[in-house]
Amino acid sequence: MIRALAKGALLGTFGISRPTTRLYRTITREWMGSQATHVDKLRRVWPEYTKVWADVGLDLEGADVWVHEGGWTPFPFLANYLATGKAGTVTNHEGRMLDRYLARAVNGAISCELPDSAQLDDRRKSAEALRWAPSVADAVDQLGGMLHEDVALWAVPLSDASIDLCHTGGTLEHYSLDKLNAFLGEVMRVLRPGGVMSHVFDHRDHLHHADAQWPFLYHYGMSDLIYRVLCGGSLLYHNRLLPGEIEELFSAHGFERIAVRRMALPSRRYAEDGEGPDDGEFGIERKKLAGRFESASDADLRTAAAHYLFRKPA
Repeated sequence: MIRALAKGALLGTFGISRPTTRLYRTITREWMGSQATHVDKLRRVWPEYTKVWADVGLDLEGADVWVHEGGWTPFPFLANYLATGKAGTVTNHEGRMLDRYLARAVNGAISCELPDSAQLDDRRKSAEALRWAPSVADAVDQLGGMLHEDVALWAVPLSDASIDLCHTGGTLEHYSLDKLNAFLGEVMRVLRPGGVMSHVFDHRDHLHHADAQWPFLYHYGMSDLIYRVLCGGSLLYHNRLLPGEIEELFSAHGFERIAVRRMALPSRRYAEDGEGPDDGEFGIERKKLAGRFESASDADLRTAAAHYLFRKPA
């Protein structure tokens, strides 16, 4: 618990203003190279993403893929190219891609266990050569990708009905409800009819990542006022939407539900849609819930993360 409190104090201090938040990201991402481990994580999870997308009926070959908040490495471009033949589009609201991670991203992408295709070996060879590109911008240009940074969530620079798949991972839980609504409106505009949106929400309290002894849904035990005071800074903020509330929000924007796959702890297994994490740990005891979370279902209180798959009506 001490580790969690120490991390909370650190993130709370650096997250109080834009300049200090920028300083924190400069120290961790540019100087310390913290995003190298993020590449390792993406290398593990991206094959599962591609499998799920194919399972819900999306034809990946030649698909136009948009990854929002692709982060600080060019991994999404490389993974998109290997899976679809197109590097696709990446938009960053806060992140910016750094040259220092180029080789790491290439190595991670080409080692992904992606579905076999007639073109995969040739694509891997082409991607491998990008290790020695002079910059991320040059590598993205060679792949034919499009990178947009400092994007306004209510004015994404993509054309109407131009995208087959929109994906985010560990991003939308950081957006306030106003920002989330604005972004979802843009997703509806940009997706083609029948297009899929794929969003992975990390429902866990941020401090659980520093200390596994910290209850992973501890933040559901705070009132809104206390949470704003303690965790209102940009580095600690979580919108604390319950999985059921997220489903309702997506439906309210006109999206059709395909599936919701929930991850339980300690197994870290994503249950197939409809199974529910019935055997997982509770992230917080029900008696400790703050008032507005008292209606949470048992499944919600066992959900550490969830993969939400919805479709724009055809």
